[in-house]
Amino acid sequence: MSSSHAANSGPVVAHPYYPRDLAIPHYVTSNLSMGEAFAALGSAVGVIMVVTAILISRARTPLSGKDKLITVWMLVCAGIHIILEGYFSFNHSTLAGKETIMGDLWREYAHADSRYLTSDPFTVIMEGITAVFDGSFAVVAAYGILADSPVRHPAQLITSLAQLYGNVLYMSTNYMEGFRYTNPNPVYFFGYFVLLNAPWIIIPTLLIVDSWKGICRGMLIAQRATSVKKVN
Repeated sequence: MSSSHAANSGPVVAHPYYPRDLAIPHYVTSNLSMGEAFAALGSAVGVIMVVTAILISRARTPLSGKDKLITVWMLVCAGIHIILEGYFSFNHSTLAGKETIMGDLWREYAHADSRYLTSDPFTVIMEGITAVFDGSFAVVAAYGILADSPVRHPAQLITSLAQLYGNVLYMSTNYMEGFRYTNPNPVYFFGYFVLLNAPWIIIPTLLIVDSWKGICRGMLIAQRATSVKKVN
């Protein structure tokens, strides 16, 4: 890709990423270890889940177990999309040298995809859209569930379609280039690249089906109500 060519034109700095001849001139080593990086991410997700639990307890109507889980999913996604991916979008050109917790998190994930450290055009555009578009609609979907609003299923469908489409494109572009941006170590290939991305394929697919059914039910009820009015 064009970004890889640009990155390879800079001075050579030792780094652990693939392809091994990739130049990342502003790279610095992370302050956090793998375990510390995941602990930081897990703590942030934990805070979002606590806030979500409080919001669920104040929902307009009691929520089913399924709707509680979907609310948690949507708000965790919103936090990841807006904060973590938004950080990448604003700092992609200097991310490899950022001495921050989120810089460390992205450097850790970059073992699975070094495009995050080279301002790869597709990755920057995709993550920017995800942060603004997917993150916002995830919040709307969560609001729709908590407020028992009819915006719930349209927002859930839009969010899930965007997540599924973006993730399939993201993973397939790496596949089409022979996974050259991914460290072949099973921890990074299967643990990071496959398993960390799998939820954004499996869960959105399930939620697309859920919203499709919900919208169809709503349309059927509306059609029947209209038919009754016409008869009367």
